[in-house]
Amino acid sequence: MTNAPAAAAPPIKSTRLLVATLAGGLVIFGIALYFELPSGDYPPVWVPWALGGLAVISHLLIRTIGYNLEPVPAGTLPAEAMKIALSTFQASTILRFALAEVVAIVAIILSFAISPQTWMTYLTGGVLALLLLAVNVWPRTAIISKVQEQLDREGGQSFLADALYGLAPGTSASGVIRT
Repeated sequence: MTNAPAAAAPPIKSTRLLVATLAGGLVIFGIALYFELPSGDYPPVWVPWALGGLAVISHLLIRTIGYNLEPVPAGTLPAEAMKIALSTFQASTILRFALAEVVAIVAIILSFAISPQTWMTYLTGGVLALLLLAVNVWPRTAIISKVQEQLDREGGQSFLADALYGLAPGTSASGVIRT
């Protein structure tokens, strides 16, 4: 008796797993800082304002740089367009994550650099970073649609949604994402 090979998971699953794992790392940093810096004091009032300003700057950078993608050339064969779209989407996801994570990294530094040294400083930055991840990085329909619009803007068809969900080019996923 031969076993049929298991179907490969669609790329959307591995992308979501990667983003969830990286976001989980931010939570682990918070837990570690909670035990390392047991002071529950509040940081100076300028710290949340500075982290909030950094989050706004990060959000704006994500919106400009993170979605500034090279379009798929018109006439590209569907299989090749799907490969291009998938690799572009994954690279864009990592870039957007890095830009969002900057807020948490700065919060870690400030947790040790300013007085009182407290985990509450990281809590502020970590929550802001997780919010940025939820809005700008998690591969949901709106994000996929936005990236697909950028890839298709010069007449080419990327079939990004089909590539992410492991479907044949031109199936229903493309139509659903475009509406």
